[in-house]
Amino acid sequence: QLDQYWKIEHTNTFLDLKAAITARLMLQAPRYNNSIFIVTSDGCMLQTRCIEGFAAVLSQRVKVQTPTGKWVKCIH
Repeated sequence: QLDQYWKIEHTNTFLDLKAAITARLMLQAPRYNNSIFIVTSDGCMLQTRCIEGFAAVLSQRVKVQTPTGKWVKCIH
């Protein structure tokens, strides 16, 4: 059982992480303005099939303005 190991600190950290990855700066809809889509995958090293599955993320390189007014390129 996880109950014996899971403490309030773990719950608080999980909630902080959840808030960070679902914030607007992290999670955004794609931009259909001729920006290139980037597919990143952990892939599967086996030639036959991925028994445990694999994960992938679709992202784009975009230019955004920080709260200080500076423009930076990042991947969303």
